[in-house]
Amino acid sequence: MARSHRPIEPAAGDPVDALPGIGPARAADLAALGIANVGDFLHYFPADYLSPGRRIRVADAVAEEPAVFAGELVSIRLIRRGWGRSIVEGVLDDGTGRIRMSWFRAAYLAKSLKPGMKLVIKGKPTGKPLRMLHPAFETLVPEEGESDFERILPRYRSLGGLPQKTIRKAMAVALHAIPETEPLSDRIRNALDLPGRADAYHFVHRPESEDEIIRARRRFLFEELFRTQCRFAETHRARLASRSKKRVFEKTAVVEQLIASLPFTLTRDQAAVLEQIQKDLRSGCPMERLVLGDVGSGKTVVAAAAIAQVAEQGGQAALLVPTEILARQHARSLAELFAPLGLSVRLLVSDLPAPEKREALDGLADGSISIVVGTHALIQSAVKFDSLALCVIDEQHRFGVRQRAALTAKGKNAHFLLLSATPIPRTLALTLHGDLDLSVIRTMPPGRIPVATKHVAGEARKKAYHHMRDRLREGEQAFILFPLVEESEKADWKAAVEAEKKLAKTFLREFSLGLLHGRLSSREREETLRRFRAGELHALICTTVVEVGVDLPRATVMIIEDADRFGLSQLHQIRGRVGRSRLASYCYLSTHGSVGGTARERLGVLERENDGFAIAEADLAIRGPGDLLGLDQSGHGPLRLALQEFDPELVEWARKEAWESSQAPSDGGLPLRAG
Repeated sequence: MARSHRPIEPAAGDPVDALPGIGPARAADLAALGIANVGDFLHYFPADYLSPGRRIRVADAVAEEPAVFAGELVSIRLIRRGWGRSIVEGVLDDGTGRIRMSWFRAAYLAKSLKPGMKLVIKGKPTGKPLRMLHPAFETLVPEEGESDFERILPRYRSLGGLPQKTIRKAMAVALHAIPETEPLSDRIRNALDLPGRADAYHFVHRPESEDEIIRARRRFLFEELFRTQCRFAETHRARLASRSKKRVFEKTAVVEQLIASLPFTLTRDQAAVLEQIQKDLRSGCPMERLVLGDVGSGKTVVAAAAIAQVAEQGGQAALLVPTEILARQHARSLAELFAPLGLSVRLLVSDLPAPEKREALDGLADGSISIVVGTHALIQSAVKFDSLALCVIDEQHRFGVRQRAALTAKGKNAHFLLLSATPIPRTLALTLHGDLDLSVIRTMPPGRIPVATKHVAGEARKKAYHHMRDRLREGEQAFILFPLVEESEKADWKAAVEAEKKLAKTFLREFSLGLLHGRLSSREREETLRRFRAGELHALICTTVVEVGVDLPRATVMIIEDADRFGLSQLHQIRGRVGRSRLASYCYLSTHGSVGGTARERLGVLERENDGFAIAEADLAIRGPGDLLGLDQSGHGPLRLALQEFDPELVEWARKEAWESSQAPSDGGLPLRAG
């Protein structure tokens, strides 16, 4: 049953300073955060809750298990350690036991917290005796005869310096301004068990149970996804309406010749995705397609066929990549692939000699160059195309929306093909890229042997290096990867520079070693890779500069030092530098000691899985989509909730409803559907 809500001022459209505790100065701060009116304020949801239902006794606390305690602050003191460093130490007693609390660089707490105060604290106890570092806390004062010990208290992220209690009091007033309209049909709400809008706002800001919180956030998550999918549908319809504006590129014999020249047969997925791309090219509608494929699945070959199809018929094609190493590699491999077809490839990177750069710019402008591979240099204003027809962007997540748009803007309704070797779950891809047509290459080329992966720690690391040395003696090659280029006062990570010096004098002194990192000049990096490719170097000591695109088939062993410092998807990308031939390959995830928690979980996934899509699903479960994608979750963008609380079921429902809707929203509201 819906609660009764008294419709009083302020209204949802009123300025935010109509709320108590928010003056003009604070209102200006909130406006900078995207909160201009009372309606915006209502949509600022709690980041967390201090819930009685999650509270336990100190006597029952278990180390490393998140917990909520309520009790009396029996002591508080400030410890100064010079140079602006300080620690505030407190002790909480709940009648069953005591727990210590510590806050670093928070001297102000020693003044605001006093012995005898009632607190609720939340955090993860550690050590013996138990201690909490930087616990979230709330001082408790009975309000209107009801003890805060028995209420679920919402906690909000920092909001213009407003104290938690000020936010809660302002929100209590804002709740009277909930719009009366209900944009979701009864059919949708009943099917997904979603509360009405008015109840949902009360459930999320003044919950009486944890079930209310869950139902409310699902409701707002669905609205968010629905709006996004409606925008995607609108973009898609606009693209279809422009069919007559784009030149048609038919499938020609050059594509068949290219495929026939390959030393392998296209996989089922490669063939299917190529057919989808060719259908786009001859449709008359500008293609906007994202191809997701695992490391080594053959996305580049499919893109090469599309490039050849366009170039052979007089159109220009540009391949944009994130690093110069990858640009030079693609230019080299495409040149070899296209030479029998009579198609040439030019490279455009920032440090080309001036005469070569001028020749490339002139050739693109007059149309004499039909295929170009380059880095960010391609999107500079000086680069003009005569007839850019196809833009291919590799490792598309490395580029921002504006950078991608800057390239496509150089051609009139150019076809747009994005490639990504960072697999993400399908529903997450639809959430982020639902305006693009999606293709997936899951099958790997035949004959590839899965990379044997093992976590090694402490003394076991020596066995990994012995095995690597054995493989080098058999004529194979290896990577040894470190997080940093050189030692830093701010980190204790190993450094590639120091490791290369040490290994060259000791364990690997019988072999030729190369050093590869981002601080070398492009010419130095290219020369090192040339020597490694030619077999003049046996092992590369490197940093993550090799994470993307370096294809060296004789490399069969990878040792990743301090592997627990990397994310799961990044580890998978790095591991992809080996296992690119029919030779058995190995990857050792090296740590100096045992690791626990999510780090151990990540390494365990790599030991079990070689399938990038399965790894992406695991990474999503471990970290959530916001952390997985490196996105800021604190903003007020259109996917604020979706990047915190991913729900595949709601994504599918929202997409289905939006794409079947007869009209997309034009005023920011949701399309009204018949119940």
